[in-house]
Amino acid sequence: MKSKVFKSVPFKLAILVIIVILALISASFLFNSQIDKLKKQIDNIYFGNFVPLITLDIVLKNYQTIIKCKKMTHNKCDITAEKIVILKNWQNYYKSYKTINERKIVNDVNKSILTSFKIDKILAYEVILKQISFLKEHEVDVAYKQRRDFLIDYSNMKDYLLYNLITIIIFSFGIIAFIIYQIIKKDNQLTILNKKYKIESITDSMTKLYNRKYFDTIFDNLPFISNANNWKSAFIMVDIDFFKQYNDTYGHDLGDETLKSVANELKTYFNKEFEYVFRLGGEEFGVVLFDTNEDILIECLEDINKRIVDLKIEHKGSKILDVVSISIGAVIYQPHSYISANKLYKIADENLYKSKQNGRNQFSL
Repeated sequence: MKSKVFKSVPFKLAILVIIVILALISASFLFNSQIDKLKKQIDNIYFGNFVPLITLDIVLKNYQTIIKCKKMTHNKCDITAEKIVILKNWQNYYKSYKTINERKIVNDVNKSILTSFKIDKILAYEVILKQISFLKEHEVDVAYKQRRDFLIDYSNMKDYLLYNLITIIIFSFGIIAFIIYQIIKKDNQLTILNKKYKIESITDSMTKLYNRKYFDTIFDNLPFISNANNWKSAFIMVDIDFFKQYNDTYGHDLGDETLKSVANELKTYFNKEFEYVFRLGGEEFGVVLFDTNEDILIECLEDINKRIVDLKIEHKGSKILDVVSISIGAVIYQPHSYISANKLYKIADENLYKSKQNGRNQFSL
């Protein structure tokens, strides 16, 4: 019992759903974690390169050292070392990334710094102090503003991704659930058609068509299957005309060969999905067609009548032709009409009788 459950289609589909859902959930968590890492990386890049306040502090402190020295020595001070440090750090800062508006400010400060060393006066250096202090404040203000904007964009992006992932999961689950429902529905409705009978238990040994036992199984479920799928379905009864006379004339061995020829023609013609051909007994055959309509059925009945005649199997004992022919009685089942299988069989049998009464080699629907 457990083995059948594990091998069943619903169980395998349930496992598939679980795997898909887990994969989607894992992907969402992984994606969110990667987004968090991305935020940290951008923060590091932003605060490590875009706002180099330490560099500006070094420039500022060295200018303060120069001013202090100048005041103590009355402008007689060697500022070579401080100048080298200032220019080196300033160039590093100057070459770093700047927006268009910031670049204008930095260019102005750059000119002032270069000019200050040419003038070499305390007043010029004090102007630079104010400019550097302003630049620091500006950098901090811009940095916080841009970081705030970035965090808003990041939050919006994260929410957008999260909602989309949730939508994808729900949508995927809905589609999978719908597919599973359809498969299970079909599986339940058509289980009877797909049972793995041993071939010898469901076929007629001589004609190799499905036998009467399998016919009873399929035919009894015709109304249920048709209703469940909203299908029109048909049952066809076929009888070889004057077959007793054929056996009397040609013998039972040739009679068996004729049965095989007619059976093979029926099986070859009705070979599509959900088309089943049976030997009901003696010279009588049955055909069950699921998912058909009146026009298709009439065309099939006309064709099969003609095809049997076209086999040109000699039949001198026939009262209508000099070759083997068939009479047909058929009935079409309308979904949800709730006519029983027994009633359908009776109607088809009555129609077969009409075909015989009306001259044979024809069909009645």
